Amino acid sequence: MPPPTSQQTLAGLLAGLLPVLLAGMLFGVAACQGEAGREGGVAEVSDGGAALPEGAPTPRRPTRHYHLRRTDDGCEIFWIDGDLVSASQAVVCPPDLEVGERLRLTGKTCLRESAQTPARAVPVVCPLPLMTMEKADRAPPDAGAPLDGGKRDGG
Repeated sequence: MPPPTSQQTLAGLLAGLLPVLLAGMLFGVAACQGEAGREGGVAEVSDGGAALPEGAPTPRRPTRHYHLRRTDDGCEIFWIDGDLVSASQAVVCPPDLEVGERLRLTGKTCLRESAQTPARAVPVVCPLPLMTMEKADRAPPDAGAPLDGGKRDGG
């Protein structure tokens, strides 16, 4: 019998290791799934990978969008919620916002939207009036009320 070549030795080694590697991978996957099941029924969310308790509603994006628009007369802020549009409020214009452009609040940043110059549609720092409008809508109506209802002792 001729002596084994290096290719035959490598093929034999791989053929012997392949079942061991596959078994290890399968065991690892099974162990990960088993730990997730023991931690109180936690399910993976497909859009972000964050774990949520089973039965919890999936997070949704808000339907209300806040805008700051520059017109020939100045700037105004307003929100759009589906078919509803709020009354606009006049505000001071950001210096880099051109006529016809608007800023849309997207999370913690703003996106400049420009129909005339699409290259100007970039993320920018949000102006304070736009952030304030969104925060005021998020706050519960009695958030600023004192805990005792405004009553003082010894009066």
